[in-house]
Amino acid sequence: MTIEDLRNRIKPELESIFGSSMTTLILTKAKMRVSAQANGDGKDGCRTFLECLGSDDKLIGMWGSLEVKARISRWQNFIG
Repeated sequence: MTIEDLRNRIKPELESIFGSSMTTLILTKAKMRVSAQANGDGKDGCRTFLECLGSDDKLIGMWGSLEVKARISRWQNFIG
């Protein structure tokens, strides 16, 4: 799975809560952080992408840290 595949899997879930513009901002910010860390686009890159999402202030503010951790854990199952 690539980061783009993972992004496309979780995007609808985020859009249902944050709307299209905010979701794009959240996902782009996480993708940029992965690119800056040069983790690539494989499993490690996907894990780093999810770690970035897990520390996003908007997600934590909306869902709380426990819910964010639960969703990140569920999304990690997509990676394989």
